[in-house]
Amino acid sequence: MTIPQPQESGNYAATIGFFDGVHRGHVLLLDTLKQIAAERSLKSMAVTFVEHPRQILQSDYRPRLLLDPDSKISKISSTGVDLCLPLHFTSELAQMDARSFMESFLLKKLNVTTLLVGHDHHFGHEAGTTITDYRRIGDEIGIEVIGSGALNYEGTPISSSRIRRELSAGNIKDANSMLGYRYSISGTVIHGLQNGRKMGFPTANLGPYCEFMQIPADGVYSAFATVDGEVWPAMVNIGFRPTFEGKARTIEAHLLGFDRDIYFHPLTIDFVEFLRAERRFSSPQELAAQLDADRNKVLETIRSQHV
Repeated sequence: MTIPQPQESGNYAATIGFFDGVHRGHVLLLDTLKQIAAERSLKSMAVTFVEHPRQILQSDYRPRLLLDPDSKISKISSTGVDLCLPLHFTSELAQMDARSFMESFLLKKLNVTTLLVGHDHHFGHEAGTTITDYRRIGDEIGIEVIGSGALNYEGTPISSSRIRRELSAGNIKDANSMLGYRYSISGTVIHGLQNGRKMGFPTANLGPYCEFMQIPADGVYSAFATVDGEVWPAMVNIGFRPTFEGKARTIEAHLLGFDRDIYFHPLTIDFVEFLRAERRFSSPQELAAQLDADRNKVLETIRSQHV
């Protein structure tokens, strides 16, 4: 196994995790790491995995990500840690016990002398390891181990899995509150069936995006759409377009006040609020009347939002 080396010499305070979403709990952990590093005259390092560990342990596992890998690394780096170290999770790494991981990898390869462990993070192949075990190993090999508490939202710890559940239920506002930013999906505009344009609501169909992204619940959303460096209020539909007997799930955005050819341009959708569930209408005319009401609702929900 080839293990990356920090580019700078010296010792580090480090924390480890998949950090999916880099949500408010993760940011608090990284802020704590920076403080600990400063108090000990160390540099701060966030070690994260490129692949979800379960993808290596279970070949048929398909993660549902809150951030694509590049965006995750960028967001971690933007928190101000001295080093974000992306690491490929390999079968060899998965077979390491906690002591080997801490001694051979963290201490000897990465020069980690202080380890901050998130409240729900575990490493090493042994089942049931706890912060007490990590501290005992650390005392024996020369790594200070510090445990971190959880950040709660409405009385329950914030976690990536909890945010995924909220998104899959359409609870965008709660998901965004836990993330600390608007949930977004980026892709490329592709050709659609032009049904929206025929009704006076031309849509940008979001094409190839990270295949593992968590898609919010089917329905209509208010959102902001970014294209060509410009941000526009948008009405977004996720689903199967039952009025038109759609067979495939699509993500379509109607950009309010916008009318340009943006086929094959990059498009990012930032979700603001769930407006209603997708349903079948008796005619395109009935759907168009509902879309007109939806458009007004979009304007209401984004009026107080900061772009």
